[in-house]
Amino acid sequence: MDEFGMGSKNEFSIYGATRNPCEQTPEVGGSKERHQPHRHSPGGSSGGSAAAVASGMCRIALGSDTGGSVRLPAAWCGVVGFKPTYGRVSRHGLVAYGSSLDAIGVMARSVGDVRAAFHAMSVPDPRDMTCMSSKLRRRIESFTGSREWTKHVDWENGATKASKPLDGVRIGIPKEFWVDELSLSALESWKSGAQRLADLGCEIVQVSLPHIPSSLPAYYTLAFAESSSNLARYDGIRYGTRSNQLPAKSNGSNASYKYANTRSEGLGSEVQRRILLGTYVMTASASEQYHVLAQKIRRLIQKDFDSVFALPNVLALDGADPPGPAVADRPKGVDALLFPTATDTAPLLGTLAQNPVTGYVNDIMTVPANLAGIPAVSVPVDIDSTGMPVGLQLAAQFGDDDLLLSIAAHLQSQFV
Repeated sequence: MDEFGMGSKNEFSIYGATRNPCEQTPEVGGSKERHQPHRHSPGGSSGGSAAAVASGMCRIALGSDTGGSVRLPAAWCGVVGFKPTYGRVSRHGLVAYGSSLDAIGVMARSVGDVRAAFHAMSVPDPRDMTCMSSKLRRRIESFTGSREWTKHVDWENGATKASKPLDGVRIGIPKEFWVDELSLSALESWKSGAQRLADLGCEIVQVSLPHIPSSLPAYYTLAFAESSSNLARYDGIRYGTRSNQLPAKSNGSNASYKYANTRSEGLGSEVQRRILLGTYVMTASASEQYHVLAQKIRRLIQKDFDSVFALPNVLALDGADPPGPAVADRPKGVDALLFPTATDTAPLLGTLAQNPVTGYVNDIMTVPANLAGIPAVSVPVDIDSTGMPVGLQLAAQFGDDDLLLSIAAHLQSQFV
């Protein structure tokens, strides 16, 4: 994976770039040319896990998802990638990148395998202060269990008593994800996915999340700031390697030079770039302009999601009881959102070096779920004209992981 989980193409690993196992080897003269294959990115940062699942090396793999690092590789490698609700799965043992954004995700070839792994890991853990308590988990279940219009769905195996499997489920199409960078293959798959869900009985409606365009700068401001703080421990004194380079005699007693040499040698270029930017946005002169503003934008994005979902956010209700019998009458709002996982299929390795900013733009589809802490899953739905996979993403309300996975399982069954 990318060093410290920082990257979107898996090009920043100390072991070199991972190759996408879905890439097509060109044919020359009727035989496959082995010496000049197209080297596509598997996505990052957890591209190694996605490549391992896609190539059949393992059935299930884990990854860390801070801004899409499980879902983007899953889409580019043609597998299922799931980011649970923030706090559902313990992060104990994970090297922190962005503590308010990090989540342990699951990748597999089928939603069923993802669900099985998720249920095995989704338990309280006193060693992780951000992991959900048993009390909060029961509270979430009381809210999701009070929803009459989806009770006909069997979460375990996808079987239903309705004539159409997802009859009564409402799916929202957020118009803000229709961005200029969206490729034709992603757009056509998006339309096809919406139609398949409609055929399964879903009601498809358009929704608006007006602050989504601000999600990318807000995410990178917060992620860089948190990474600067989290990685400060790697100074060669307490953690990590230590530089053997001796400071100049005039600076021999200055520990700052020892730290600088150690971090310059021990950290990669992308990690250094993010630490420097994160340190800047946390300075007294820039904090109000960047970091505080990004926090405000994050809260607006969370409110945008809460405003479109039918299920209320349990964290925003201040201890209120679950909805009463009136919830049997379907309220306004949707049960899940559908939008592309990436703007395009997997790019070639090496293109990021030409313009590092392009690596950040790819995250526009995935970072909103991390900012809001809601669950999201990428499902492989198509193959483009070059033979590379296309993924669609579903997202649901905070804590509504089981409904999300059930809808994803039905969606995947339409494209098998």
